Amino acid sequence: MTRLLLALLAIVWATASQAQSLVTLRPQPQDDVWWLRADFHALHREVRGIPVAKIRADWCKATEYKRELFPKELLVENGADVLAPANLSFSLEGSFDGSGTKQVALVGTYETCGGKRGRFFLILDAATGKIRFLDAAVAKDRFSAIAPAGRSGIAIMYCLECDIGSTVRWDRARNRFILR
Repeated sequence: MTRLLLALLAIVWATASQAQSLVTLRPQPQDDVWWLRADFHALHREVRGIPVAKIRADWCKATEYKRELFPKELLVENGADVLAPANLSFSLEGSFDGSGTKQVALVGTYETCGGKRGRFFLILDAATGKIRFLDAAVAKDRFSAIAPAGRSGIAIMYCLECDIGSTVRWDRARNRFILR
């Protein structure tokens, strides 16, 4: 009986540990790159101190991608940083609207209260946390990273070895960020 109880506790602990990881990998198809086999799990109720329901009303959880949340072997290959060659990161700081006020751009994953999962790109005022721009999409493949694009643009990349992505820039005429 004790062995059975210990076995059940081990299973529950293993399941709980896996559920608390940002990234889990599906074993198949083995020849796919890791970001195509990755399942991203939203873990938090806040992003940078902002309750997720204030970012989008139907969200229950969201997690900003941070290097320390990824298994090291996914971001380092043969001792080299896999994000570095393309100047990719998960967050950037800058004055993306040209105002001189600092903003923070970041990417992550979310889950709605109805169980839909997706990826998001968010720009916040660094000092106030005010949401300046949000792009969110339900998506099976939820990997994303960002890089500077020119003086004030931000490139959002959805894989590590391709050029699939978007660019966000400040549009002075419209006085807002535009996704292209």
